[in-house]
Amino acid sequence: MKELVVLITGGASGIGRATAHKLASRGISVVLADMNQEQGTAVANEVAQKWKVRTKFQKLDVTQEAEVKEAVAAAASLTGRLDFAANCAGVCESVWDEEESITTELFERTHAVNTLGLWLCQKYEALQMRTQEPRSISFTPVPEHEIPGQRGAIANVVSISGLHAGGLAAYTPSKYAAAAVSKNGAKFYGPNGIRVNALCPGWTMTPMIEHSMGKEGAIGSQENQESPVNQKISLRRMAFAEEQANVLSFLLSDESSYMNGSLIVNDGGYHDIR
Repeated sequence: MKELVVLITGGASGIGRATAHKLASRGISVVLADMNQEQGTAVANEVAQKWKVRTKFQKLDVTQEAEVKEAVAAAASLTGRLDFAANCAGVCESVWDEEESITTELFERTHAVNTLGLWLCQKYEALQMRTQEPRSISFTPVPEHEIPGQRGAIANVVSISGLHAGGLAAYTPSKYAAAAVSKNGAKFYGPNGIRVNALCPGWTMTPMIEHSMGKEGAIGSQENQESPVNQKISLRRMAFAEEQANVLSFLLSDESSYMNGSLIVNDGGYHDIR
């Protein structure tokens, strides 16, 4: 099989790390990009050792255009093309902050990472993919008609906060914008054979969520159905990062070949059922 390559931003922890393992388990070579060089390098080595695929770490601040260009070029240098991209980098303020406590600096930093950073990554990933020849896609069972190939697929991590306003004065509007960036990307690059979709996770046990919650015991454990957060979720537990990675893997697979501009909610029934 021809070697396929994915670039994963925010790959050092949480959903990004889980996605690196998931895609590597499919035999895809992984380029991890993150601000945390020590942790990112460790994850890249961990993935390579476990799944026997090529991996590479690239230090990246998604708010810096030059660094984004370098990360995309580094990923494409493995085989001459970038087949997939999973944009998982993001930040969030404390869930306990009221709007009046949010500073201009915090608001701007949140939007710089979650909106500008996502847009920069999506833009330069798509520009690289646009230079590539379409890759034939596989189906089982084999269809009666030939299916057009694709030049690449991008999956962005947005949030259910990008669909339902529920507080978080800086994070929520940044994720509404991220949803728009994703849908615009689908419109812009779809004609080039590049699909852009987004995952909207609900409560997920990741270092970012633990940092955002802050107060000890506020989240509760996965097993404690009576915890404050779990009581708001129909399944009575938060997601594991691996459960979000499974959805990203699907959005980047040939099985989702006709999906473009979709915002996929994976929240355990947090919003639509309660």
